[in-house]
Amino acid sequence: MRLGGLVDPIAGRLLELQKVSGTQWVLRLLGVAGMLLALSVAMPGGLAENVGAVFVLLAVAISLSVQMFRPDSDVGLLAPAVIILVLAGQGDLTVLRAAMVGLALLVSHAAFALAATIPVHGVFDRSAWLLSGRGLLMVLAVSVVAGLLVVVLSGIHLGPWMLIVGVLAVLALFCTVLPRAR
Repeated sequence: MRLGGLVDPIAGRLLELQKVSGTQWVLRLLGVAGMLLALSVAMPGGLAENVGAVFVLLAVAISLSVQMFRPDSDVGLLAPAVIILVLAGQGDLTVLRAAMVGLALLVSHAAFALAATIPVHGVFDRSAWLLSGRGLLMVLAVSVVAGLLVVVLSGIHLGPWMLIVGVLAVLALFCTVLPRAR
């Protein structure tokens, strides 16, 4: 018996595992599209308006190119952080623009998170898409309710003591969301 007859089929199957499935490409391209949409809405003056805008565009492009090939990479956090910093530096942020950026970031995050959880060669069937859609609808509903709460509370002057409540809420969110050591 030839050794090649045994090794070649195993090697062929292992090489098949390296191929990126169509589902992965759809999820990754959806993530990139969402992030680019968020960036274009966050920078109304254009992506090449000044030197700072070019640096922002470069940071997002580098982050997206890394995340396109490694969806589970932590470098992918650079793009949303830069977009949020761009928004924080603008004084004329409307509620509609903030909601559009937030929705685009949510779509991008959900797409990259799904791409990171399935194998590269993995394919979603109809039930997996439905399950993911139901989970995303729940997240979207909670996001809309939280956004409406922020809009309602932004018209009320609550005083500087609310900063303490906000910091405690962020700490509680991080404790809830971050993975625990086993």
